[in-house]
Amino acid sequence: MNPFRFAAALSCAGALGGPAAFAHAVCGDRVFPVTLTIDDPGVSDEVSLPTFIYQRGGADGGPGPTHEYDFDVEYTKRITKDFGISLDYGWSVQQTDHAKTQTGFGNLSATAKYQTCVSADHEFIVALGVEREFGRTGTAHTGADEYGATTPTLYFGKGFGDVPVDYLRPFAITGQFSYTVADKALKGTPVTDPDTGISSLQYNGGNPNQWFGGISLQYSLPYLQSQVKNIGLPDFVGRLTPLVEITWSSPATSPSTQGTTWTVAPGVLYSADTYQVGVELLIPANRAAGTNVGVIAQFHMFLDDLLPGSILGRPLFDF
Repeated sequence: MNPFRFAAALSCAGALGGPAAFAHAVCGDRVFPVTLTIDDPGVSDEVSLPTFIYQRGGADGGPGPTHEYDFDVEYTKRITKDFGISLDYGWSVQQTDHAKTQTGFGNLSATAKYQTCVSADHEFIVALGVEREFGRTGTAHTGADEYGATTPTLYFGKGFGDVPVDYLRPFAITGQFSYTVADKALKGTPVTDPDTGISSLQYNGGNPNQWFGGISLQYSLPYLQSQVKNIGLPDFVGRLTPLVEITWSSPATSPSTQGTTWTVAPGVLYSADTYQVGVELLIPANRAAGTNVGVIAQFHMFLDDLLPGSILGRPLFDF
């Protein structure tokens, strides 16, 4: 999850009298906000404190349904204006009816990302990154993997500012496509119960390699107000970006203990001068993704606006 940049001033926000908005994933007139279920294509000095996820699982023949609450913290530091490194760590609380509550950490992960504005006129931005999950840095009984993984990732964003229809111009799409290479491949060994004669597979604790992808479709009211036409929205409404995100994951190698999952996440983002708040529903789109609707919410702070003169709010190297 990460996962999952909106931090410097939108330089031309005052041109049409719209509300000021702040961001770092900027390409031309376009500001790409921080999305919640996929990562955005930007790099900045920022912290998510926290990202909160609630999901309900089925009983599956056990003592009762499980309620999982995840609290995730991510810190990103720019090394240069276009290259940054982030650290991500999380805490999980799992409550099952008529059973003891389980708590623990997820595995620590680190990501390096480089962004480039390919075309300012066409509001097209691309970033390349690699994420490293460190095995044995989390709590096994709450689901942290014993072995780590490495995930090269492509990120992109495209604004519709070059579309010749004014009220379509605030639209934008962003996307993320990843391939996870597990440190230890999942293998299944056939075993036979001596009492029943029933055969089954015993797994070794590894993981299959995994595809992950996602895309967001968003409509930026700050862009509408500042770049298209100031229609007089109240300040609070003029800072909102309604959006929907669609994510999928699929095993890339065999064997695998789960199939392809699809999730749809409609929601809204509120962008203030030094922070962003977002909330989305997590709606399973197929059986493998579950049967219960969850929620994800995030409070995100822009350190380059909060602490612009300190080492926390600016790149380490000015090139």
